[in-house]
Amino acid sequence: MEVLEQKKELVDWISGLDNPAVLDAVYSIKENSTLSFKERFAKGLTVDEFKTEMKKRIQNYPNKK
Repeated sequence: MEVLEQKKELVDWISGLDNPAVLDAVYSIKENSTLSFKERFAKGLTVDEFKTEMKKRIQNYPNKK
């Protein structure tokens, strides 16, 4: 099943839920998700760190001259 189909199926299922315990469990999963963009972005590299890291990687390429 493709991701888009999975999402649609989950949205349809959640939309029809009436059980508060199940909704609380789903909400808890959402809140505990480690895929928070803001958190990952905050832990990212600064521009200078990125440039330094890219220079290191490029210098370590196996060059054939």
